[in-house]
Amino acid sequence: MTKAEKWRTLARILAFTLPGGVLIGVAIGWFIGGTSASMVAGAVIGLLVSIGFVGFEVSWAIELIPRRWREAPFLVVLLTRSLVWLAVLVTGISLPLITIVRLSLSQLVDQTFVTVVVVSFVAALVGNFVGQVNRLLGRGVLVRLILGRYHRPRQETRVFLLIDLRESTQIAEQLGNLRYHDFLKRFIADVTANVWRYRGEVHRYVGDQVILTWNADKGLNDARCVEVVFAISDSLEAAGTGYESDFGVEPKFWAGLHLGPVVTGEIGTIKHEIAFLGDTLNTAARIEQACKELQHQFLASAEVISALDLPSNITSRSIGGIKMRGIEDEVELFAITRVADQPATA
Repeated sequence: MTKAEKWRTLARILAFTLPGGVLIGVAIGWFIGGTSASMVAGAVIGLLVSIGFVGFEVSWAIELIPRRWREAPFLVVLLTRSLVWLAVLVTGISLPLITIVRLSLSQLVDQTFVTVVVVSFVAALVGNFVGQVNRLLGRGVLVRLILGRYHRPRQETRVFLLIDLRESTQIAEQLGNLRYHDFLKRFIADVTANVWRYRGEVHRYVGDQVILTWNADKGLNDARCVEVVFAISDSLEAAGTGYESDFGVEPKFWAGLHLGPVVTGEIGTIKHEIAFLGDTLNTAARIEQACKELQHQFLASAEVISALDLPSNITSRSIGGIKMRGIEDEVELFAITRVADQPATA
């Protein structure tokens, strides 16, 4: 996503959410004061707080905020985000009360206000702690664990996309372990930066491989599970100069895509996680391996292709049935390519 696209995304989301914030503020102002001044103040509070919260959170998600802040240690991120939340809330409430309701500073900063500030900061800490834990586990995993969605295993149809760094062994030997870790960390960050936009989930990192997943409807809709591959390619190409400057090598990747049934459920006691069991993920891994053997960057199974409505700028071509290790029947594979000079769209 280019910087211009990021700003357009932020503007669209703000335009969609701000009216709701203003209406909530008006309702609260009417409930508390019952006067036109209190309703106007409530509207302004709702507007300012919505701009602050939504603007900050969306900017964080789409990487308008510099990576060094987003990838700081857990405690630093927790405190920084909590202080930003507190600043947004205090500023959003204080300015309208001073300028519209005409409260003096001494009237504003009373015992009740101090209590509100302290409670707000504690709430911000708790909210951001939960958010950071959710970030560690993967989007949506914490909610599913809390609600027990997969406490009893269930069968569902999912899309799996495996992204694997090319020539990782050679790059590791060239850079050494510590610098290779920095390289891999940046590569994975650039890969997963596109996941949010295409509504995917990061299931797991396995060495230099990223496993992405969607439920079938979400991944197939608008061909998100395909479009994201080209968005990742665009991101890495745009960042190529930086990689070359810092590491002397630009990252390339293989991508294997498959669709099928899995049994999804919670496993583990000391370490708890949601696992996907069945042949689907294994087949997706074999398809990704076939990319290397057949020298195709992006391969997908017939199951995915038959379920997809590919956009006009993306084509698929059958390369026939391929025998894969551990799979009895041949798997028909399709090479997926994008028509030149037509970038991926969300």
